[in-house]
Amino acid sequence: MDVSLIMRHLRRDSIRLKRLQRYFLYAVLTLLFLSGVAWAYWNYLAASPGDFETSAKARAMKIHGAAAMAILVLIGMLLSGHVRFAWRARRNRANGSVFLSAFAVLTITGYGLYYAGGENLRAWTSWLHLAVGLALPILLLIHIFLGRRTRRSGQSRTRSRLAFRGAEDRYPKSLTASSNTRPDQASKTAEFQVAHRPVL
Repeated sequence: MDVSLIMRHLRRDSIRLKRLQRYFLYAVLTLLFLSGVAWAYWNYLAASPGDFETSAKARAMKIHGAAAMAILVLIGMLLSGHVRFAWRARRNRANGSVFLSAFAVLTITGYGLYYAGGENLRAWTSWLHLAVGLALPILLLIHIFLGRRTRRSGQSRTRSRLAFRGAEDRYPKSLTASSNTRPDQASKTAEFQVAHRPVL
């Protein structure tokens, strides 16, 4: 299917998120990341866990859980708009798939942390959740960078295509020489058409 035909039916802002949507998404992701890092610090790196460390870890987990529920709602919003239009336009597919896969792993492992059966499985689930969560900001920055680059290249291709179509409109094919026509024949054809042009 021709991508240009698809892009004609898409609004210019179909793929790019609105400013408020971006800010809200970044705020929730930041809260999710920082609360997870805080919990990991109080759980793994705190030297002498006391009452303060225990309460801080509990607060970080509550904030992390609330941010996780909010991010699932935002992912659903992105799937219905941003992801669908970008996939149809064939823009940033590979990195977008990696980014969504990371969220899928975080969702599954987050569920497993509550309902995993054995201690060994819970330990592996916890470390996998932590590793993917720490890599998430890097994946987000790569996704944003590649998305902006594909947007600029797509806009330049659109401008060149429109300029080419404008040139074809100014100089129709009937007046231009084909690849198999000699220059003198093309000039004679053009002179004949101009000379026999009907006078209005």
